[in-house]
Amino acid sequence: MKKVLLTAFAAASISVASAQNSAVNSAIMNHKNGTLDKAQADIDKAIAHDKTKDKAKTWFYRGVIYQDMIGNPIYSKMTNDSTPTLVLESFNKTVELDGKDGEFGKQVPDRLNMLYGQVLNQAVEFHNSQDWDNAITKYDLASKINPTDTTSVLYAAYASTAKQDYPAAIGYYDKLISIGHKTEDVYKAKIQLQQATEASDEQVLATLQDGLKEHPNSVYLMQEELRYYLKADRGDEALAKLEKAIAADPNNASLYAVMGNLQERSKKLDEAVKSYQKAVELDPNNFDAYFNLGVLEYNKASEINNKAAKMDYATYQKQGKKLEAEANKHFEAALPYFEKAHEIQPKDEATMQNLQRLYTRLDRKADAERVSKLMSN
Repeated sequence: MKKVLLTAFAAASISVASAQNSAVNSAIMNHKNGTLDKAQADIDKAIAHDKTKDKAKTWFYRGVIYQDMIGNPIYSKMTNDSTPTLVLESFNKTVELDGKDGEFGKQVPDRLNMLYGQVLNQAVEFHNSQDWDNAITKYDLASKINPTDTTSVLYAAYASTAKQDYPAAIGYYDKLISIGHKTEDVYKAKIQLQQATEASDEQVLATLQDGLKEHPNSVYLMQEELRYYLKADRGDEALAKLEKAIAADPNNASLYAVMGNLQERSKKLDEAVKSYQKAVELDPNNFDAYFNLGVLEYNKASEINNKAAKMDYATYQKQGKKLEAEANKHFEAALPYFEKAHEIQPKDEATMQNLQRLYTRLDRKADAERVSKLMSN
């Protein structure tokens, strides 16, 4: 009698297990036939049953079925914002149960790449409609799907900046740096956000120094570092660093341009001119050096004009015209520098504004109008 009962119990167990395996197989068949609603119902039953809930095959097809519903014009209505997360969890569980080289585990990477594209497209749609919160949520999910990808993290930083959540944006730039995306633009953006959030000088300097380790010839990073050194009354330290850098790399035009900037800030204008001239000698396309040479000449002219403007009428009658002529010489000297800077960077607004002022002051109306049209385009 006992033997008969055991046989009956075993038969019942086999029947239940078979039924649940049948649910998985039915889900697969319905998926192949395109009836994803039925496939979903079958796989949901299988994922909840003790006999099939720990099988890689069950989890893999759960991910496949729900993923294919996302992009389906009919069945996408049965999905929601949490569906991509469910798909990711399904594929992660597949690898956990089957390993990376198992029958189902080895199929997961291609499916994750597809999921990444789906989620990123959703993020971009939210981004384009300026729905920053939903965009950021999708970017975060895309980053979880592909942790080494930089696109989703970078655009999350952009979205956070647009949302004016600067601490969050800084966090995304830190994440980019941590995964090896250490471009100059990343450091520049982080520094500007730190400055906008009134981070301490020490924090900004730390970012600048990290950036300079990766981009030792970055003019922007060098100039910003020098600005903080000067602010902290560390000008001598800044000068020593530059002199050491130039000694190690004497043909680096960028270093001379930064040296000129430091000398200019220290009111050593003649020395600054020599440094800028050395920079353009080494690099005929050094925009910063040409621009700053133009500014130095322009400022000399403005100072002379200001002296003339402060004269009383009698003094002006005697000396004013002579001063104005001297100022014009400096305005004329500034012009070729700004013209060259404009040639190097034709879309730079500050250069065009200075050119327009100079052309107007030197009575070159046609050139002033030409530059004005360029600025309005």
